[in-house]
Amino acid sequence: MDSHTRERARPTRWWVLGIGLPIAALALALGSSNGAAEVAAVAPEERGPLTLSAASEAVSIEMYSASWCTACSQAKVWLREQNIRYHEIDIDRGGAMGQLALLNPNRTIPTFDVGGHVLVGFRPQELASAIQDAAH
Repeated sequence: MDSHTRERARPTRWWVLGIGLPIAALALALGSSNGAAEVAAVAPEERGPLTLSAASEAVSIEMYSASWCTACSQAKVWLREQNIRYHEIDIDRGGAMGQLALLNPNRTIPTFDVGGHVLVGFRPQELASAIQDAAH
């Protein structure tokens, strides 16, 4: 991890029998008369590569930007060309600078939060990799 990235802690999720229910929910639903439930847990299945567009549907992407930022404008063009779904947060409006400072103490833009992984600056290959990684 370089100085431009920061990772938020993400819990590992285990899914039951490929039906998309967390183990705890299934254990509650399948409780037995003695109060215990037997659950067969399997690790999440490996999926093939997703397109960036499809991956962006599976992960939260926030971009902290400003209208006067040239790199932000370039990033928006690239995101649009790749058909990537994201939420833009304009730091010049409504207290967003405080949110940005929590993710990026230097408060430089653009700053991306891709499923809890923070990227500072616009580097298309790194952003694409972060989106793909977060979607899997």
